[in-house]
Amino acid sequence: MTDTVKEVMGGEEKPRRPSSAMMLQPQKLMQEAPLDMDVKNSILGRCKLNVGLLICKQEFSLSCQPIARVAATASFDTVYVTINTVQSDDYGRFLALLVAFNSLEASVKHVYSNESTASFEVNSMVMSLMNSKHLGNSKGISAVLRISPMQVALNAKQVQDFLLFREIWLPAADNVEAKPAFQSQSAETQAYIVQRYQQVASASVFPWNTTIAIEKLEIQLDLGSSLGKAQFAINDLWLSSKKTSDREQTLCVGFKAAGIESKGRMSGLIELQTFKVQTSIQWPDDTFHNKTPLIQASISFNLFQAKVSFDYQPFLIAHITMFDFLMYNVCSASGNGHQRLFSILEGDQVQVFCTSLTASQTVALYQAWQRLVQDKQTSYEAALREVERYMRRRSSVFAGKADLPTKDVARDANDKEEKAPISLQTGVAVTIKSVNIGVFPSSFFDNHVLRLDAHDAQARFDVSLQEGKIHSALGLTLGQLRVALSGIVRPDPTEVEQLLVGEIANRVLASSGGTILKVPRLVAQMETWQNPGTQQIDYIFRSTFEGKVDVGWNYSRISFIRDMWESHSRALTSRLGKPLPPSAVRITGGLNEGGSDKKDQQQEKITAVVNVPQSKYTYVALEPPVIETPQLRDMGEATPPLEWIGLQRDKLPNVTHQIIIVTLLEIAKEVEDAYGKILGSS
Repeated sequence: MTDTVKEVMGGEEKPRRPSSAMMLQPQKLMQEAPLDMDVKNSILGRCKLNVGLLICKQEFSLSCQPIARVAATASFDTVYVTINTVQSDDYGRFLALLVAFNSLEASVKHVYSNESTASFEVNSMVMSLMNSKHLGNSKGISAVLRISPMQVALNAKQVQDFLLFREIWLPAADNVEAKPAFQSQSAETQAYIVQRYQQVASASVFPWNTTIAIEKLEIQLDLGSSLGKAQFAINDLWLSSKKTSDREQTLCVGFKAAGIESKGRMSGLIELQTFKVQTSIQWPDDTFHNKTPLIQASISFNLFQAKVSFDYQPFLIAHITMFDFLMYNVCSASGNGHQRLFSILEGDQVQVFCTSLTASQTVALYQAWQRLVQDKQTSYEAALREVERYMRRRSSVFAGKADLPTKDVARDANDKEEKAPISLQTGVAVTIKSVNIGVFPSSFFDNHVLRLDAHDAQARFDVSLQEGKIHSALGLTLGQLRVALSGIVRPDPTEVEQLLVGEIANRVLASSGGTILKVPRLVAQMETWQNPGTQQIDYIFRSTFEGKVDVGWNYSRISFIRDMWESHSRALTSRLGKPLPPSAVRITGGLNEGGSDKKDQQQEKITAVVNVPQSKYTYVALEPPVIETPQLRDMGEATPPLEWIGLQRDKLPNVTHQIIIVTLLEIAKEVEDAYGKILGSS
């Protein structure tokens, strides 16, 4: 049996040394042995095995005396285990294992409470284990796990009881014993995560093919009266992991639909349909100097929609369709350490709708969560103090608050100060067909909406280290941009809870008129070069417009937008308890003296001023910047639009670098740090 297992695992067969007992036996008995040990891939020789084990209903319970605070129970109806010999003319014999659980339940609750703190229930679990040769041509182990509808419930009102049960039965190590473990753990974390995983999973050829399928998973969460109740459900969840060699592994995860529905003070829903994730990792040959593995990851989904409400008032709606994301790296085979990381994002439609009170409502929701966590933490610590006299150790919640080593903190601070220049070439390409953003004055039942529509948006960004300089290239393409304050058909106010995400999206898209600004196709490109540690930026900038800009500013529209901004500022200031910083964009406008109603005279009084922060960089143009000035339909052929909104044309490259490129460079540095910690760098 052991020889067969070694052959399946891929280990080399070694001649076995006969034991002393076998050597004392006569040679005749050795020849008449009933087991055919010369036949490979056979277990128990010529014998066929068919064993079944049935375990009837069992119940288990855990309690702690004399503390007697929380208790746990677990039970199942039946467990059926079978071991069968699988016969094949091509591959010989192998054992197949099947384990089936029926009605598995577990719960944790306070001994003086009738409600369960946490519970787990699953109707059936079936696991099958057999040789991969009976499923394909490759050797190895194939495991299949299928789980029927599974339900998990957690009562946040009594979550301190669950934490107390964990503290009693799964205590953390004492402070004295934890010090050497902490030091060894910090030393291990310096190694790359993926390389450590390779050492464990690829020490020898151990092929596997694992599949896990969950028919349905339901998680119920009771957050109390401060937030409400939430239910999470996922349908047709599956996971597949395959390894055919010690250098390549794949993992696939997907589900048909997943959603979160909440009722109460915090209500709403989140739904995700046809979600798929696929990852692949491949280590290079040992002959290569570069030890960084090749990775590839893709994420896609067909539909994502969300509606968030707080205090029974919806404030955020999102609707996204057809998104695909791909990320992969390229390593030089010559071993010079040159590595590149690329990512591609493609989307069909992105729709986000909010109100002027969305920011304040989000802060209020975050504060409610903070209060809930603090209350439960206080209850947990109070319960620990009561049972402390029964325990001969210090609890982990207090041990975890010990002072951290100052050496590690100082080392982390020095690492943050000494930031190395970007050495990983990173490229990003984003394509979105349609983007629709709508802001309502106070609620989704208003009859006006401020819209921002963009079509055929593309963005490309690449950063690398060339000849000791940080080189970045940015390309932006915008098919059409439109800003409008449009009228919308009001829904029935009685349908607050039944407000559908798709219904609001269709109403906003069906609204028309009220154009404030309409920009034609815009193409902009900018390249920068910067020496690490200096503030001088050498750049090349080009921008072109295709068509004329439509402007429809008037006093009523600007006044309406200004009222929405003031409502947002007042609500957010009241929620934060401090004044907001001044806005970067300031719009002024008013009627002319004498009450004139001429459109041109009113429009001259409306101005938008953009306050650009003082830049710490010095910009040097390698080529004269090409900044094409579009013509305005309503303001004549000679009116430059950038000066009209308070921004000089020659400052457009500076603003593009400060706002967009600097932000993307910071993200690229974070990505490179994570890339080096996870995969390693040569």
